[in-house]
Amino acid sequence: MPYISNDILIGFLKKYNVHKLVLSSGARNIPFVSSVEVDKWFECFSVVDERNAAFFGMGLAQQSNEPVAIACTSGTAVSNYVTGVTEAYYSHVPLIAITFDRSPYVLNQLETQKIDQMTVFDSITKANIELPMIKDEEDTWYCERILNEAFISIRQHDVGPIHINIPLVGSSNDLCKKQESISESIKFIEYYSYETDNWELLKNELDGKRVLFVLGQNCTLTEVEKAHLNELIYKLNAVVLCDNLTNFHSKNSANPEKTIKALDGNTIKDYMPDIIITYGANFQERIKDLFKANERLCAHWSIAEDGKIKDCFRSQTKIFECSLKYFISRVVGVEFRTDDEYLKKWKKLDGQLQVTELPFSNFSIIRDFANVIPNDSLLHLSILNATRLMQFFDLDKSIRVYSNVNSFGIDGCLPTFLGQAYAFDGLSFIVIGDLSFFYAMNAMGIKHIKNNVRVLLINNGGGAEFYIVPSHNELKTIDLHIGAAHHQVAKGWVESLGFEYISANNEVDFREKLKYFVSDNAKTIVFEVFTDLETDGQTVLKTYRKLEKQLRDIK
Repeated sequence: MPYISNDILIGFLKKYNVHKLVLSSGARNIPFVSSVEVDKWFECFSVVDERNAAFFGMGLAQQSNEPVAIACTSGTAVSNYVTGVTEAYYSHVPLIAITFDRSPYVLNQLETQKIDQMTVFDSITKANIELPMIKDEEDTWYCERILNEAFISIRQHDVGPIHINIPLVGSSNDLCKKQESISESIKFIEYYSYETDNWELLKNELDGKRVLFVLGQNCTLTEVEKAHLNELIYKLNAVVLCDNLTNFHSKNSANPEKTIKALDGNTIKDYMPDIIITYGANFQERIKDLFKANERLCAHWSIAEDGKIKDCFRSQTKIFECSLKYFISRVVGVEFRTDDEYLKKWKKLDGQLQVTELPFSNFSIIRDFANVIPNDSLLHLSILNATRLMQFFDLDKSIRVYSNVNSFGIDGCLPTFLGQAYAFDGLSFIVIGDLSFFYAMNAMGIKHIKNNVRVLLINNGGGAEFYIVPSHNELKTIDLHIGAAHHQVAKGWVESLGFEYISANNEVDFREKLKYFVSDNAKTIVFEVFTDLETDGQTVLKTYRKLEKQLRDIK
């Protein structure tokens, strides 16, 4: 499959109405030239000198007011494009520089006609991409994704040139072999913004469709924006998958942690939407996994103010570079034909799945704490289990919830929380595991800590995350380095810094001291709760298995 990228590129040229091609002589571009020169879609021009070809192409684009592609072989042929592409960049001309190349693996290996072509246009193009040598479906997806990004960028924000580099592997004889066209299977992503005029088409596409909103972490939506979003959701009878980190609440929500953990790549098919609409930052990984397992079975629309493609389900069909408010304003005034059967199906599943019978563990601690968090509090969840387990439980909508889930490191949870607490007047809580706490324990010495700080430290002596993996017992050394087992306690350190320290190691003691921990007593408190490492991991794993069984029983 080494030249499929060539065929995909031709499909994109047609999609974006590129008719004029300026071709320069060479061997590496034989598959491309031999395909386009006999295709009636294209008007081809032969200009041997690549420098002149670039300027000639720019002149064609300026006068015709449409994008023009130039294509050449590898080596210094590419370098000769620089002056023309530079002028196109500063003149805002839609010029597409297509360069063919040898395998990237042979750079600096005494291969003839092989230079570092990806650095030639770094500062003078709006997109500078290298297509993969396609071997499997993942390579095809990646190739299509970066081509979508590049072609959208030609007129995104401002007009300008792009560079597409295509490595081809094989002898000159191999290069002459014709490739079967795959243009009908190419996935194109449509671009929408404040300036585009294609919004009217959305009304028909949403009409009568099963719609699923997947919302990611968000801390900036106003109450008015939330109300407008719910207005659209209710009008569409849409389902909403959103966890506590979205800080958004809707009567159409289904708990994503319960439902998605119960489903798998096959059972999710019964709950597939026609359209998924995403907004916000990161969200639960398993949602992505299940929909990726069924890629292209539904359309994915992404609302992203930065205009970047986020093809997390490998099914993206539209990107909306605009605010959520603007998106809603363009579609909310339409009356849609829809029913609530799809919504009822998800709500029924959500209602039938229950978390029960938790032993004393990190899971039960988070459950009990979730039930007593004071309204109007700030809550920061350290990554992994602290964030994951809290999503099983509903929180009052007045509680602001945060977590560093976008870069997903254990290092900054504690100092991030302390900064948030300083800028907040109400009670501020963090749920944090021992590895994350001890990693950043020096943050407890920051001078700017207010009396509203409450730290719930769950100390099971290592990384319970690694005990959730079913095969952990097969790795006898898991506690040495992977799980980083230890016997550290926080008492001496936090007391030396002036924090009040309380602790518990059983359910009765924990529940009694929890009442004091959440009270408004004008003290900085560290509440260290000791649990068992393996019990914590196995409780989570067994809960997932019980949810899967409940789903089987329902069906």
